Formats: sequence, structure tokens, C-alpha cells
Amino acid sequence: MTVKEIVIKYLKENSYDGLYNENGCGCDIENLVECESECDECIAGYKTPCDCGEGCEFHINREDYDIFEEH
Repeated sequence: MTVKEIVIKYLKENSYDGLYNENGCGCDIENLVECESECDECIAGYKTPCDCGEGCEFHINREDYDIFEEH
């Protein structure tokens, strides 16, 4: 099992959507670590809608978007 496979397994088992870091980098499970950055500072996070106005499809953040939605 590769490190990438281990990380994907952990993220899925713990209901995370991907990885992100404080520098603004983020990737979802389907495209995990396809960037050229080092991931030693990445944190497990949740997919949230884009709110930056730059046309991103999503962001990965510390908090789950569902906790902000009104039920």
C-alpha cells in the first residue's frame, strides 16, 4: 500500500473530502496531491463552495460546510 493510498483510506474512513494547507493549496480525494507542492503541512479538510470570486469549483477547509447550513 502506498502513502497516497493510506492517506485516501484515512480521509474516506473519517469523512474528509481532501487536503488543504494555510497557504491556500487544496485538493479533493479524486485529485489528491496532483499539485507540485510539498504536502508535509497539509491538513485533512472538507469540501466547501468557492467564495473567493476566482472561479474555483470548491475549496477544502477545516470546517465542514454542513455545520454552516441552516436546517
